[in-house]
Amino acid sequence: MSFFKPEYLLPAAAFLCLTGEAVAQCPSTRFAERSVPGTPLLPAVTRIEIENPSAPSKPYPAIPGSPVDRAQTTGGVVGKSSLTLIVTLSSDVASGCELPFSVYDDAGPTINHRQINSDAVFPAFYVNTRPYLRVIANGSNQVRLTLPVAIRLGTSHIHRHRLGLSTPYSNQTPETPVPFEFQNNPVRIASIYRVGANTGPAQTGERVEIAVKTVEPIDPASNDYTVFKINGDPRSNALKVRYSLSPTNLAQFPSLTNGSVAAFAPNFADGSSRLPIIISTPAPANVTLKSPTNLTQIPRVPTRPQLNTRPAAPAATDAPQSLVVSAQLYTESTSEGGETLSLEIPLN
Repeated sequence: MSFFKPEYLLPAAAFLCLTGEAVAQCPSTRFAERSVPGTPLLPAVTRIEIENPSAPSKPYPAIPGSPVDRAQTTGGVVGKSSLTLIVTLSSDVASGCELPFSVYDDAGPTINHRQINSDAVFPAFYVNTRPYLRVIANGSNQVRLTLPVAIRLGTSHIHRHRLGLSTPYSNQTPETPVPFEFQNNPVRIASIYRVGANTGPAQTGERVEIAVKTVEPIDPASNDYTVFKINGDPRSNALKVRYSLSPTNLAQFPSLTNGSVAAFAPNFADGSSRLPIIISTPAPANVTLKSPTNLTQIPRVPTRPQLNTRPAAPAATDAPQSLVVSAQLYTESTSEGGETLSLEIPLN
């Protein structure tokens, strides 16, 4: 038994026709053979601008005419670690529809190939997943994409990529993607210092706290960044610090169980990341005495006696007077980069 009567179908259909939003169809992002007949194809990207936080009414162009017009980021830094693209499409898209975007390298194929350069700049949060590339349409032909940018160490670099609205699941070749360009600046180390008021010589067995700061505060969200290397393996882009000691036998890192790399964890009010070291007793050098061989008799020569002889001063290497702790920024995906700063701790 049917619960619908024919006389009620016509008014309902007429109501749907009067509300264009209700009958608007979303572009198909499924396999072609599973798409509903008549479903619109994905539109094309026709223009890209880059949001300018300091002057929202004057966005940066996708391709700058001069360095002044170029958008800049500092991957991993609070307030500077993302790039927001203002994207204009070839047609309006109904509100609520999901739009899948793809980022491509500056040159090369746009389908079924790993985008090596783009994968190393725009991170995944959970290995091979980029939720920020899926945007919900607002009923117009313009949307915004905010792309997190990976941490860079060492020097600045100008990146050029292309953006297209496409999906490999629809079996359709994407429209020609539109290029955009920006400069990613490196995270820089600012200082290394000893925590506390005690600046005098450290004693054997003493626990000394070392602090490292960056020039700008680090965004905690960057700890989830994962980028892909040329061989396709994921690498963490979380910021860390590689420490070193000189001489190596005068101290140890009690909190590090593997090597000398520690996570950069700015959990203190001054934005520093801290690491304890324990001053050790210098281990004596292993010296093996050997008996002389092939002795040759040397005739004695009369010598003039020396008066007021003084004991020889010990060599500087016998008793080190200080410990040098060095620090350099590091990520698994980029290795070490940028300046190495050092701190000298006097020893008693």
